[in-house]
Amino acid sequence: MPAPAPDLRALGVEVARLRKESGFSIDRLAEAAGVHRKTIIEVEAGRVAAKISTLHGIAHALGVPLTELVAPVCARHPKQVGVPSKLV
Repeated sequence: MPAPAPDLRALGVEVARLRKESGFSIDRLAEAAGVHRKTIIEVEAGRVAAKISTLHGIAHALGVPLTELVAPVCARHPKQVGVPSKLV
């Protein structure tokens, strides 16, 4: 099995950290987020690119804004200055 993409891995690490910090088991988080436990396992392992609605449900269940959940992913990328005048 190939290694997880760095962005997905960073997201998974953050989900696992927040879940453990909140005292949630995988099953409890899955139930609170309205997803199957396998989804939480796959997200934490960095093996899936979850839908935004899934990530929103996870963030809501953990009591954090979605932006906090994805902050480690965003931090991995340099801040872009300006907007390209045209896309190729």
